[in-house]
Amino acid sequence: MHPVSERIRDARERSGLSQADLARAARMHPSYVSHLERGVRGPGDGALERLARALGVTTTYLEQGERSPAYRASEAAVVRARQLLRAGRAAEAVTELQDVDLDSLDVDQGARVLLARAEALDLFGDLEGASRVLVDTARLLMDGHRPRRAAYATTRLVMTLIEAGDVHGAVRAGEERLAVLAGTAAGTDELFRLETTLVWAYVARGDATYARVRGNELLARALVHGSARAVWSVHWNLAFVDDALGDAQDALGHLGAALALAGGAEADRDVPRLRLDLADLLLAVTPARPHEALAELDAAGTALEVAESAVELARAATTRCRALLLLGRYGAALEQAQRAVDLLGSGQRRDAAPALEALGDALLASGDRSAAVKTYRQVEDRLDLVPAGRSSAVAWRRLGDRLRAAGDDRVRVAEAYRRALDAAGVGTPRP
Repeated sequence: MHPVSERIRDARERSGLSQADLARAARMHPSYVSHLERGVRGPGDGALERLARALGVTTTYLEQGERSPAYRASEAAVVRARQLLRAGRAAEAVTELQDVDLDSLDVDQGARVLLARAEALDLFGDLEGASRVLVDTARLLMDGHRPRRAAYATTRLVMTLIEAGDVHGAVRAGEERLAVLAGTAAGTDELFRLETTLVWAYVARGDATYARVRGNELLARALVHGSARAVWSVHWNLAFVDDALGDAQDALGHLGAALALAGGAEADRDVPRLRLDLADLLLAVTPARPHEALAELDAAGTALEVAESAVELARAATTRCRALLLLGRYGAALEQAQRAVDLLGSGQRRDAAPALEALGDALLASGDRSAAVKTYRQVEDRLDLVPAGRSSAVAWRRLGDRLRAAGDDRVRVAEAYRRALDAAGVGTPRP
């Protein structure tokens, strides 16, 4: 079979179209499409253009595939950007990806570039920019008949909008696209993941009770119609719902069920993240369970090292520091906290706040109050980058508690508490 024929067939199958569907979209006779795919006939320039439009790809892709200069250049840019992100150089990764010519790429490679660009913008701190890119990505995938990947891109969009503090926008975007995708992606893992993320958006908006009801309904549906992955994805998000409602034990139950269903497949990137969430929650329950938290971190350790994500490795080191502090191992805790800070590098990164907070805790536990205060004050600068909302309010309140415990100036302590109230939307005018 001629490579062009193979690429026409592969692009059609990825789009979920039958030969008859493609023939209608490209204004061709079904038998002509069949001949093209079997290599009996070759398409002329006009036919190739109509096929490309119908399949959401470029004529260059149909002619050259992954050998085209544009494809190779875009793939090289994505690889370089990934390396820069792992090194904590998000700004350079954004620059690397912003000049990629998307018009010369097929829908799948175009979406790959856009998703990488959104990740780079997110880590750089430009959540609004990341949201705009994800809107474009979801639209590209919808137009290109990729409903499952469109659901994935929408899930990323909802998560980014939540992190940006636009919880109403997150709910609206998720619900609108869920309604559109329900017919073409029903029963897929990606759609279940989107709806579970939407449940979390309702929690972030303050509708936790509704989120629990909807989440339980979703779990019942997933148990009947979803895969094991869909079910554990729902369990995972319901853990956040229960945690938000103060039901830590129920949250642990959901995370335990999710991990059991996942089967400990550490090669799946989500499983180490699941273990990180479980470790965090094991430290948040009363009484805390630091030994179990350390066991989960050990189980996730190899997979996290292989993935080489500085953000996830820093998060693991931060959580390990907190567990070691609870066990009175202050020296080891200080080493882990410093590792977390070093992994995230220099610059004003909002995701460095938990690592710096843990470093301050370790310094305070070790008796170095002045160094602890200095470190806590660095947390303030990072929290200024975090959008207002529930998580921001909790972080500012926690910082106020730490500044007070370290003996910092009362005015500074009071300011941290005021910022917590402002972030929660219940602040009072300053005199």
